[in-house]
Amino acid sequence: MKVKRLIRISYFTMLTVIGALASYRCEPFPITLQAFFAVLSGLVLGGTDGAASQILYIALGLVGLPVFAYGGGYKYVLEPTFGYLIGMAVGSFIAGTSVRRFKTINAGKVFGVGLAGLTSVYIIGMIYQVLIFVLDRGYNIVDAFKTLECAPIAFAVHAVLLLIVAFIYPKVKTMIGSMNREEFKDNGLPQSG
Repeated sequence: MKVKRLIRISYFTMLTVIGALASYRCEPFPITLQAFFAVLSGLVLGGTDGAASQILYIALGLVGLPVFAYGGGYKYVLEPTFGYLIGMAVGSFIAGTSVRRFKTINAGKVFGVGLAGLTSVYIIGMIYQVLIFVLDRGYNIVDAFKTLECAPIAFAVHAVLLLIVAFIYPKVKTMIGSMNREEFKDNGLPQSG
């Protein structure tokens, strides 16, 4: 694995850490920017590297670094919000793999695949959250579902951010692509695409 690639992966790991710190308290759990940065990592890095950035983030938290919204450590797997972290790796992979399949990019396609990735984050996270409340915390199923009341608000916030990115993404991707072609040309390497 090339050093540049590792650096890009670590950048998105750091962005996800920052996303955990940028939070708005909505009972019972905060709304953070983690899911947004996770999907963005897939869109920018591709499915494999985007998922790797999120798996690295999860690993850092599970070894004890306080990078999650409520700290860290291996016992965090029993936190109701841990499912969203698992979903972030899946959502990043889905968004990144899907966006790479298009021959041409436009805002609608980027928003669609970003929304697909974001939806997977929330489906996995909400299922995990309900299961932890029922199986580990002793809630009845109705009360467990009541803990999801902030999920639609967080999803809407992330969807709006993805919509903004969707309009910027094709232009930035074109710029990066032309910069890469210039880099190849300057180094005497064959041009891509």
